[in-house]
Formats: sequence, structure tokens, C-alpha cells
Amino acid sequence: MHASIFLALLQDAPAGGAPAGGAAPTSSLFDLVIPMVLCLAVFWFVMINPERKARKKLEEMRGALKKGDKVILSSGLHGTVAQVQEGVVTLQVDEGVRLKYAVAAIQSVIEPAATTEK
Repeated sequence: MHASIFLALLQDAPAGGAPAGGAAPTSSLFDLVIPMVLCLAVFWFVMINPERKARKKLEEMRGALKKGDKVILSSGLHGTVAQVQEGVVTLQVDEGVRLKYAVAAIQSVIEPAATTEK
């Protein structure tokens, strides 16, 4: 039964794969490019651009490090900057305990809490 329906449709279809009614296919390269460009634009604004901005902000923060800043490393270690050299930061984590880390390990600077009046 299904084969007979398929054969009837196949016999009614015009030769050459053109749609019924004699119209030529209208798809073009332009029809394929527009959705691709839209997908790339959405991908740029949702994924790439915010990541680039965050990376730039992090690099600016690392470049502005100075002695006395309280920082958190990517490992979770808290410390106070004792010295900053090229690519290396010395942190004081306790009295008499200083550790050297790569500047790239610094994840954030802890801002001093603003004093509140009661």
C-alpha cells in the first residue's frame, strides 16, 4: 500500500527535481550565509566578548598590585602582598611566613570593608 502511494507521487513529480508548478528552486548561497553569520554573532556576544572583557579586567588588576594589598589566590590561599617583582609576588600569609607565587595565581584583590557608622 505504501509503495503504491510513493510510486503515484513519483510519477506526478516533474522531471529534474523541480517543485510542482514549474518554479525553479530559489535557494542560494546567500540563504545559507545569513543564518551562519547570525549564529557567529550570537556566539561572539554571548561567549567570546564577555570572556575577553573579564580577562582584560583581571590582567589590569594583577598589573596594579602593590605592597599591602590583600589577595586571594586561585587555590583559595589568602595573603597580603609583601613584594611584587616581574611575574612573582611574595605574600605574607602569617607572622614570619612568606611565600612566593606567580602573579598569574592571583584571582582577586580583597577590597577593604567600608566603615559603617551606627
